[in-house]
Amino acid sequence: HLAAVLADLQARPQQAFNTLQALWAVDAATLAYLDGFDARAWFDEPVRTLLPGADDALLARGEAAPTVDAFGRENGRQLLAGAPLVDALIAHATSFEPAPGTDLRAPVRAAEAALLEDARAAAQLIGNQALDFGKQDGVTEIEEALEANCVERALNDALLADEAAGAVAVARRPALVGCVSNFSNFLDLCRKALRNLELGVPVVVLSRSNTTQHTFRWTRLLQDALREAGGVDERMVAYASCGIAEQRRLMAACAGGSPLYLTGSRAVARAIMELMPATFASTGGPNTMIATRLTPAVADAARVSALIENSGQCTALRHLVAPE
Repeated sequence: HLAAVLADLQARPQQAFNTLQALWAVDAATLAYLDGFDARAWFDEPVRTLLPGADDALLARGEAAPTVDAFGRENGRQLLAGAPLVDALIAHATSFEPAPGTDLRAPVRAAEAALLEDARAAAQLIGNQALDFGKQDGVTEIEEALEANCVERALNDALLADEAAGAVAVARRPALVGCVSNFSNFLDLCRKALRNLELGVPVVVLSRSNTTQHTFRWTRLLQDALREAGGVDERMVAYASCGIAEQRRLMAACAGGSPLYLTGSRAVARAIMELMPATFASTGGPNTMIATRLTPAVADAARVSALIENSGQCTALRHLVAPE
C-alpha cells in the first residue's frame, strides 16, 4: 500500500498529497466524532418518519420500539408509524410528481459535496455506520463513493441530454429506497438517493428491522444539505419509519408507478417483487476472484476478503478460482 501511495505521489504529487491530506482529515474527524458520541442520543432523538408538509402532531405519534445494531444489541429507539401516518406516506408517494424535465443536478451535487467532501459531515456518516453496523473501513467507502460518483453523474448527464432531445422520458414518481447496512453511504445515499434526486425523482427511504439508526441519520443529514443548497422542494426526501406489514402496504400502493431499489437477499427481493414489479435488486452476487496462480499474495488477499467486516455481507469473497 505504501509503495502504491509513493508511486502516486511521484506521478501526481500535489493532487495525491491533497487527497491524502483530505482523507487524514476525515479519519481524524471520525475519531473525534466517535470519542464525543453520546450513547443516549439515539434514545433521546429516536428514528421517526420524516414527511415534509405533514402535520407535526401526526409525525410525533407512533409505537415506541427499540432499535438494535448488527449484533442484536439495543442501541436506541424508533417510533413506528401507525396506519394514519402510513396513509399520509401513501398519499405523498402516489400523488407527488415533479414536472417533466425537472433537473436538480446543481443543488444535489452541491449537497453531495457538502456531505462527502466536508470532513465533519463525512465523519458523521462514517461514525454512525461504525456504531450501528460495526463498519471498519468507512473512510475507504467515502473515497470509493467519490470515485464512482464521477462516472454515475456522467451517466445521468447523458440521460438528461437524451430526455431533452426527446429520446427518452424520465418518470418522476417517488422511488422507494431499501437500505443496506454495510455500504449505505455509497449504494444507498449516493446511487439510490442522490442520483435519483438530481434527475428530479423524489425518494422515500425505508427503515430497517436492524441497523436502521445510521440510515435514518444520513437521511436527516441529506435533508439539511439540500436545504442549505437551496432550490429543492423539501418533499423530495421522505423517510418511512414503520414495520414490515406497513412497508408492504406502502409498496403495494406504489406498485403502479414507482421503482424500488434493494440490496439484500434473493428471498427478500422475491417477496418485494410480488408487490412491486419495478424492483431493482442486487442480491449478493458471486464475488469471485480468478487468479492464474495461487501465490502467497493471492492467498493472503483471499483470507482478508473472506474475513472482512461481518463476514457474509456483500464485500466478502465467496469463490476463489486458481489452477492449484
